Amino acid sequence: MQYNLINLSMFFLIYGFSGFLLETVFRTIAERKVVISRGFLTNMFCPLYGISGIAIVQIFTLSEISINSRLAALIIATIGSILAVTFLEYAVGRTLDRVFHYKMWDYSHLPFNLHSYVCLDFSLMWGIAAIILASIIHPLVEIAVYAIPETTKLIVLYFISSALIINASFNMRKMYHQNLIRL
Repeated sequence: MQYNLINLSMFFLIYGFSGFLLETVFRTIAERKVVISRGFLTNMFCPLYGISGIAIVQIFTLSEISINSRLAALIIATIGSILAVTFLEYAVGRTLDRVFHYKMWDYSHLPFNLHSYVCLDFSLMWGIAAIILASIIHPLVEIAVYAIPETTKLIVLYFISSALIINASFNMRKMYHQNLIRL
């Protein structure tokens, strides 16, 4: 299905916030203590998850409409999602480290890692997450987003986008003054 910019933006916000929540829960369970996941620019939102969610949905949609076999489409879409999200994670991790001298995550302690920015374990988890997202979560999110009137979506997008930009500006300025990042 083709989505207009408003609906894609809604998906971006939903998946960016949901990814933040999921990571917070995952890290809390893994570390056996309450962990509030930190973001580089924003609190309670992770743009990488928003972009990854949209990429996964688009890859699965493209595979479904261009490949006749459902099993082949699922396999190709899953592999494509793993590659796309792993590439995004690597690019973002490397950029944050090289440009801003800020390392958000470090997989150096895990086997089969690439420069500590990505690793096989989490890439495979992205594959599982992609199947769950495309098969179960996104159809429900899509129904919910299409049920919202266009005017309401625009108001929500303007409000949340403004809040994210203000928050990102504040956090970037704070990190710069604390010498946590150097431009």
